[in-house]
Amino acid sequence: MNIGEWVFKRAMTYPDGPFLKEEEREDRQFTNFEFNKRVNRMAHALYGMGLKRGDRVGALLLNSSEFLEIFFACAKTGIIMVPMNFRLTVPELAYILGDCTPKAVFYSSEFADNVMGLKAKRGEIKHFIKHGGEELLEDPNVKDFVSKFTDEEPIPETEVTEDDPITIMYTSGTTGDPKGAVLTHKNIIFDAIHNLINYSLNKSFRSLVSAPMFHIGALAASTTPVIYAGGSLVLKRFFNASEMLRLITKEKVNYMFTVPVMYHMMTEAEEWGRTDFSHVYYFFAGAAPMPVHLIKKYQDEKGVRFAQGYGMTETCQISALSLDDSIRKAGSVGKEVFHMTMRIVDDNNNDIPQGEVGEIVLKGPNIFSGYWNKPKETEEAMRGGWFHTGDLGRMDEEGFLYIVGRKVELIISSGENIYPTEVEKAITSLPEVKETAAIGMPDPKRGEVVCAFVILEEGKKITEEEIVERLFGKIANFKIPKKFFFVDELPRNPGGKVLKRELKKML
Repeated sequence: MNIGEWVFKRAMTYPDGPFLKEEEREDRQFTNFEFNKRVNRMAHALYGMGLKRGDRVGALLLNSSEFLEIFFACAKTGIIMVPMNFRLTVPELAYILGDCTPKAVFYSSEFADNVMGLKAKRGEIKHFIKHGGEELLEDPNVKDFVSKFTDEEPIPETEVTEDDPITIMYTSGTTGDPKGAVLTHKNIIFDAIHNLINYSLNKSFRSLVSAPMFHIGALAASTTPVIYAGGSLVLKRFFNASEMLRLITKEKVNYMFTVPVMYHMMTEAEEWGRTDFSHVYYFFAGAAPMPVHLIKKYQDEKGVRFAQGYGMTETCQISALSLDDSIRKAGSVGKEVFHMTMRIVDDNNNDIPQGEVGEIVLKGPNIFSGYWNKPKETEEAMRGGWFHTGDLGRMDEEGFLYIVGRKVELIISSGENIYPTEVEKAITSLPEVKETAAIGMPDPKRGEVVCAFVILEEGKKITEEEIVERLFGKIANFKIPKKFFFVDELPRNPGGKVLKRELKKML
């Protein structure tokens, strides 16, 4: 099976069943039958642009039907979708496009300015297709462009199987360059299976999709498993706490995935007290630990329970914490999912005793096939036949996993992965800066934000505000440090490596 068959099967078996609705426009709601026809037109449009099996198509899109139409059109044809983080700057986006070399890019008109910058570095990109708006009039609108193609089922030259890639999702790299994790149909299928096993999804689920689908969390937690189960989606382009609460009541939403900071913001909105949650099955929290007090607030005041889990771009879901254990085992990310094998190992890849801290390594059908164009990094990550997560964890006597740290000092801020190296690279590009070291700083809403220790060149001066101003456009806003400390030296080991654990103590 390939996942393009999902929408075909839904259209064939329950043609009048609801598939999705776009919250911003009442006329944007489609049945299973209607959505499958739209996917077919999109597939033929991709063929019409000259794309073939194995080619890439970029997507710089807000949450929309078109995002999923491209995703499932790629699934039916063997073309590979590359979702892009629209919070990135032009240089960051240009690196991704240069690495995966798509032949076409679809973009929301809100990002027209960035697309203008990308066109100067277009490389092999032959087509730019806009979604909505009148910006960049030289680019065809996706609605008009796709409408001229047939809605018959596309027939690929060779069969698309579960081992074919469906998407390349870019994640920050330890060297400062993003890495494209290649996910296959099998990866997405087994992620959906794990969600059904762990959380009993079925066709009655109505998922509010507010987290951007360029993230694996939104795509593989709030979207594809619900589609596989036969449920329906309500798409929201931007997160607004008051609007989320209104939609939960209006649309009878019974399931949602987002990051803890967003759930916290909802409790602070004026509408919190009068929002009806009686129809909610449960909510799902991911990308950062869910505070116990927040879980209790939802449970005590609204009767809403939380499912939680641990996953990565390269793996989809790794572990799941059940609804019943959400408070009893608060702080844990649950137990390994059904088709996943997990070990906790030392630096020599040997299993360590229960309760001790080591690196989490994995095997299973939802492990990605490798990093795009990076065979050395792929080999390193998959050494010994196990995927090495780089995350440090321990397992208790009941088999519950606890994440205790990250070997590569990854910073997670509101669900966004930030590697210190890319921040440091941007800061040291300023002529006044001699050296810098970035670490995560605790933040009550975002979980973590970036903090930087800076050594200036002798005789040079620059203020915190000036550094922030000059970082705009170099790295995404969420990567810019929220606090700077100007120091004369950095703590180091005998080999000269900066000791970031000592910086955390200083912080």
